[in-house]
Amino acid sequence: MNSRHSLMATILFFPFVCGAQEQSVIPLKSEPHHHLALRNDYVNVYSVYVPPQDSVLLHKHDVDAIGIVMSDSEITVRSPGKPDSQQKVVKLQLRLQSSGYVRSTSIDGDTPYPNVTVELLAPQQSPRNLCTAVIPGQPINCTESSPQRDAHDRSEQSQFQTDQTNVTLNRILPPQSATLDTQGLSQLIVLNDAGIPCKINPGKILRSGDFLWRDPRSAAEIFINNSANEVRLVSFAFQKERSAE
Repeated sequence: MNSRHSLMATILFFPFVCGAQEQSVIPLKSEPHHHLALRNDYVNVYSVYVPPQDSVLLHKHDVDAIGIVMSDSEITVRSPGKPDSQQKVVKLQLRLQSSGYVRSTSIDGDTPYPNVTVELLAPQQSPRNLCTAVIPGQPINCTESSPQRDAHDRSEQSQFQTDQTNVTLNRILPPQSATLDTQGLSQLIVLNDAGIPCKINPGKILRSGDFLWRDPRSAAEIFINNSANEVRLVSFAFQKERSAE
């Protein structure tokens, strides 16, 4: 009789043990698919690659982050207490992962899921979509009827903004070049295009997922598109901190 009771207790207890294991949440920095590539006072930049049929472990975002998708992928996002969300993400898509967000991601299709995740270390105030839906379900506030193009066939379009950070999409047509200046701000520039390198004078090459950090004292740099396709760069500009009074 005691044996049977012990067996029943074990059977009843087993789901609770599994549930506890399933709900184990790790910080983003401990998630094995996320590889820290840059850390400074403004950002943590993670290079992420998840093979098909693999999964990102359940993790928590301690600060606001923006993920830059590098290829079309089919994924399932799981968050505790919410229904699973099957999604098709597309190359160049920007996704806000707010502070406190807990999730895991499974890669469903035959395409890997590469992305660059940019953690914004300063508290972000008044987040708002501009010309793309970085925050799902929130309105678009795009005042530009079309991307602003200059004489060298470079266009830029504001994507997302907080009081601390501006995110802009830059497009350079072939075979054109573009000069990017910091305008006195710290900047992060991420190349989004798979298989399309972008040359920077003098002598640097950016490839898909590569990034460049530029401080306010950096000289203007020329980005050269020698490919047959449009090159797309996502730039983050960080507002100066107010000096203490």
